Amino acid sequence: MRRVVDRLRVQRSSDRLLAGVASGWAARWGVEPTVVRAAVGLLTLAGGLGVVIYVGAAALSTDGPAGPASPPLPQRDRWRRELALGFATAALLVVCRTIGLWPGDGIMVPAAAIALGISIVWSLGGRSRPTISGSVVRLVRVVVGVVLLGAGVVSLANRTGGLAGVGASAGAIAVVIGGLAVFAAPMLGRLLRRLDDERAARIREDERAMLAAHLHDSVLQSLVLMQRTSDARRMATIARRQERELRAWLYGTTHDGEPTSLHAAIDALAVAIEADHDIRVEAVVVGDQPLDNAARALVAAVREAVVNAARHADAERVDVFVEADDTELMAFVRDTGRGFDPADVAGDRRGISESIVGRIQRLGGKALLTSIPGAGTEVELRVPRPRR
Repeated sequence: MRRVVDRLRVQRSSDRLLAGVASGWAARWGVEPTVVRAAVGLLTLAGGLGVVIYVGAAALSTDGPAGPASPPLPQRDRWRRELALGFATAALLVVCRTIGLWPGDGIMVPAAAIALGISIVWSLGGRSRPTISGSVVRLVRVVVGVVLLGAGVVSLANRTGGLAGVGASAGAIAVVIGGLAVFAAPMLGRLLRRLDDERAARIREDERAMLAAHLHDSVLQSLVLMQRTSDARRMATIARRQERELRAWLYGTTHDGEPTSLHAAIDALAVAIEADHDIRVEAVVVGDQPLDNAARALVAAVREAVVNAARHADAERVDVFVEADDTELMAFVRDTGRGFDPADVAGDRRGISESIVGRIQRLGGKALLTSIPGAGTEVELRVPRPRR
């Protein structure tokens, strides 16, 4: 029994006026949601039967997984189902009139005309191919639906005081506004949803076009260059450069023009040295700050250390780690190359003493160089950040 109930459950739809129950059942049956809403509204006037049906349908509805929905139906089959729903509603109305759940013909006949007019207009759909005969049929259906709607509204207005006293009759005004609102609400909702769908589709198309253009200008061009060379080191250089650019683009860290931050300057430094010296530079930056005097000095010292490693260390890669915190800037440059003894450096060679150590010390920082022949070199740089 529980399995049968679970299979009868219907998933509520996002196309809703109250809770999405009517549109959910309409999707299950393959009919227009407005037809179901019109039937429920009409039955509500018959002793509240529509409310009972709606509550029962809501009990069998769920926001989670539901039973299988009906596949899209041809236009003719959908009209047949909507006609069957109309006949079932009429049969229930006859039963209600027989057992006394009837507010009177003066109310129910105009209300039935309004419900029928709304159902006729909104059951037009848009799945049939546009033909001359189809357009004529659609026009006739619209005219018939509008006429029924207008006749029902006018009849109810007369029941509440006559058309001549509409200005003084709050009931007539409420009836007219209610009828027009019921007629226009689905149209307005569909229009808004269609605008949202078109906007989302346009955004997706723009993003897809932008992604395709970027991949064409970057990844595809790099693949072409790799196919045209047989040098393994050249291929690795192209792949590293493309990896760096694609990673920066994916994470939104691309920098156009001259770098204005520490992170951008280190990235530009790594790319330039890889291109100039054909060596792999792995750079990691934690934190960031604008390029002030301290940051520029640190970048210049890091550049000199990396260039020295590329020229003299005979290593395949150089690792750079930079961190910017609230008190100081730190940088570490490591390689696993041949190494050297700092005491053997000639006194006229000022690359280390001036470009690295001296530059950092002039800003009140510290520079420590550790190198062991055959075990590589490590340069540690620390620059205090100015107080703000």
